[in-house]
Amino acid sequence: MSTENNQQKIEAIKKLIENFCDANLNQIYKAFIMNLFDAVSRNKSFKISRGKNEAWAASCIHAIACLNFLYDNDNNSDGQHITFDALCDFFQMHKTTIRSRAKQIAKACDIRIGQPEYSNSDIMDIDTFFEKENRLKINKSTSRERLDKEIVLESANEEEFDEIERFMDEQQRLVEEKLQKKKARRLEINRMIAEKKKAKKEESAHKQLKLF
Repeated sequence: MSTENNQQKIEAIKKLIENFCDANLNQIYKAFIMNLFDAVSRNKSFKISRGKNEAWAASCIHAIACLNFLYDNDNNSDGQHITFDALCDFFQMHKTTIRSRAKQIAKACDIRIGQPEYSNSDIMDIDTFFEKENRLKINKSTSRERLDKEIVLESANEEEFDEIERFMDEQQRLVEEKLQKKKARRLEINRMIAEKKKAKKEESAHKQLKLF
């Protein structure tokens, strides 16, 4: 691919990122994602000419979403939240494709929690993980004294990214499980209401028959 065509492809990918961010994220995260894609487009490990534009755009967004916990509403303090399913649907890409490319990007560009060009200020000064009650948590308000009391995981870049993805998957599973329980409960309530209405209707009809 010529330099001109390559630049056109880069601009097309940026436009995809811009479209997604304008619909789902604020300008801060848009800047983080653009910063990452700029790094990817300059990295000699990648050939932007290969692969779908949607895959490159979605993978950069996924990497930033994981680093900033955008898939976990409970761990995000600025009101910005997306879902992995929504990202995949937007770009019509499979999760495995996005995850695989995002991991390559994380490794090649050496992206880590704490880098100001990629991380929200709420978490950019935290560069360690700690695990409590089987949940991975990162919180700026966590004091160093408290961190010392927790199990701190010193992770390499790729392992760190894998930990984040596992955490995001677990959070999404819990959310989906909660929604399923809520849906089942709603159906059960609707069933009970329908049965009561039916019973009242039958009782009313029975009383009408007694009048004759």
